[in-house]
Amino acid sequence: MGLFDFLKADDPDAPPWIMKALRRSVNDPWFVAMMGVFVLLVSLAGVWHCARAGMAQQYYYQAKYGKPAADTEQVLEYCKKAYALYPDNYYFSILASEKAYYMAGQAEAGLRQRRLEQSAIWCERGLVQNGMKGQLRRIKARFLWETSPSEAIRFWKAYTEWQFWEPYNHAVLAGMYAKAGDFENAERALTWTDGSPEGEEARRIVEMERKEWKAILGGETR
Repeated sequence: MGLFDFLKADDPDAPPWIMKALRRSVNDPWFVAMMGVFVLLVSLAGVWHCARAGMAQQYYYQAKYGKPAADTEQVLEYCKKAYALYPDNYYFSILASEKAYYMAGQAEAGLRQRRLEQSAIWCERGLVQNGMKGQLRRIKARFLWETSPSEAIRFWKAYTEWQFWEPYNHAVLAGMYAKAGDFENAERALTWTDGSPEGEEARRIVEMERKEWKAILGGETR
């Protein structure tokens, strides 16, 4: 039997289009050549994709672990280049958003606002890629708090319910409720942090907020 003699018989288990393509590959040299070109192009596209991902990862490594450590502007520039090469990796957005946000407090007034704007842009970009990434949800909640504490609480509560068994999430939620003066829900959130280091810190924050609210409201909390 020749190498391709098995193609002369129909295989009842194979899809008809596969059998048709296989028979044609035996009888039509041009078809074989075209398929070879197609496979080559797909292979080259894969190599190019891998090369871009590799270069993007190098930029990310420089931004996060480079020696000497990259400053804020360099980190943002590295992440920008990495994102341009490989936009599917949301860790670029996390790094840029966190760096800009946490360094904003150390910047002068004009630059501080720019850093916060950069952080917000990267945060939104990352959330489009992964809407339930904790680092991004945390920064987004802080931005929301500036305009609507209730919306910030709702946003973080949705994440807490999704990642329910993480004490840290309930600890943050308890602190947010306390800052808003809602101590009933703050205590409820604290029950899910019992026995954890995060719970101890959260309870301290809740009690501190309770004292502040008592001072504001003349000895009563809501």
